[in-house]
Amino acid sequence: MILAVSSLAALIASLGVRSTRQYAAQHSPLRSGAFHSAPNGGGLTILIVVLVLFMPFGLSMSADPSLVTRFSLAATLMASIGFYEDLRTLPRLVRLLVQAVAAFTFVPAVPLTRLALPVLDLELPLWLGYAIATLWLVGLTNVYCYMDGINGLASGQAVLAASLWAFIGWLCGAPLVTFLAALIGGSALGFTVYNLPPRSIFLGETGGSFLGFSLAALPLMCIGQGESPRLFISGILIMSLFTFDAALTLVRYLLAGKVEPRANRSHLYQRLLKLGDKPLHVLWLYLLLSAGFGVAGLLYWYAAMPSILFAVGMVCLTLYIWIKRREAQHDFLSNTLVTKDDPSHP
Repeated sequence: MILAVSSLAALIASLGVRSTRQYAAQHSPLRSGAFHSAPNGGGLTILIVVLVLFMPFGLSMSADPSLVTRFSLAATLMASIGFYEDLRTLPRLVRLLVQAVAAFTFVPAVPLTRLALPVLDLELPLWLGYAIATLWLVGLTNVYCYMDGINGLASGQAVLAASLWAFIGWLCGAPLVTFLAALIGGSALGFTVYNLPPRSIFLGETGGSFLGFSLAALPLMCIGQGESPRLFISGILIMSLFTFDAALTLVRYLLAGKVEPRANRSHLYQRLLKLGDKPLHVLWLYLLLSAGFGVAGLLYWYAAMPSILFAVGMVCLTLYIWIKRREAQHDFLSNTLVTKDDPSHP
């Protein structure tokens, strides 16, 4: 079932993306030989494919129709904010407030009442569970938009993460989660074919917002259907490379006394590109690490061991230290070459 649903979604999304590309090429002021400005319609295609298939079939397989309608409404609102940002920029505070409203539309259907940490199983007051879930949904939505900077990175991560959630949903006996995750993974795969080099279409804020929100919603949906509360931490682990990269960038800007710009060049993957790594190599590095973190998420679901969180943290820290050392070596070599080429140097 998972393979069939994913294949259908991938086929429809692929056809939709192709049509979007053709339309954009015909109506772009830059004709075929100068098609440097790839359209952003790929994300809108993913949104349409997922929701058009999810809403009717999801309602038929869910014991709680409000879960389907609330997810669809919240996802559409999130994507609409992204669509507006594809055209013009919203003030940061306004964007976050509207996203919080969109997230809160969904949260009551999946109340987070417990938080299963390695050594603690906390019972949460309803207001605190709502706050944590809203922060998670809004946070990952924005993180996903920040991380869409390499061909295939954001959509490839969506394929990987959604496949894991489809597998988890199948193991849990949660058909709604399995179905939605299969749709997301298949649609993202159909888009990724056109997002790889030479990239001819972008995910855009529309697609980034929708995928980020959806991947944050899947663990909450599992928990809301009676599955282990450990799945919330599993969801964080599956997306930990993205969240670590974005959080590290934000901390660097805050320590510098700056507000992080919407489009910056300080993420770890962008720093690897500055060091001369090929985009495809960086893409594979991120996807391989994310696959490992996905396994860590599965293991945490099975046994909430502190060593799993420690291992993921150490891998992220090692990645950061490795990049910092390479940057230091690169700067040293650059300064050495400049000094040798300077005729005023004795």
